Amino acid sequence: MKIIKKENTITEYYDMYQAVDGTEFRDKKECEKYEASALGVLRGRISNLIVADTRNTTEDAWTLLGGTDDNDVVGIKMPTIEDFNTVCQFFLLECPWYNNEERKKDREEKISIIEKAFRNEDIVLFGINCEGDYYLINSRQGIIDKLNNFYK
Repeated sequence: MKIIKKENTITEYYDMYQAVDGTEFRDKKECEKYEASALGVLRGRISNLIVADTRNTTEDAWTLLGGTDDNDVVGIKMPTIEDFNTVCQFFLLECPWYNNEERKKDREEKISIIEKAFRNEDIVLFGINCEGDYYLINSRQGIIDKLNNFYK
């Protein structure tokens, strides 16, 4: 006789509640509270404006656009002035380190990037780090301009 070790695999299922932006919760009330919060509302609106998204791909070429190896990138298009305002609010809420007087110049530069992208019907690119925090990278044209200037 010989003894063979076998692994017992048991699959457990449980309910997850997914907010409009894809954020998942184990508790229904927490999900509802998140969706009603300013951040949840803005992320829900932003999710409708995303035209490029590396979160569910193995794409790593996006690192050329300012992300790092383990960060993702989303491209956001703003067809209307309301969408532009949403992206500006989203930026200020998601990137709170720009909301102080010491960073006023940096904040104005970033808002200017969003405004220029809106006027030129371009997309803005946001990185998403490992903790799920968003940061503004640049506009598509802004990256092209930087690359063109780099290789002159």
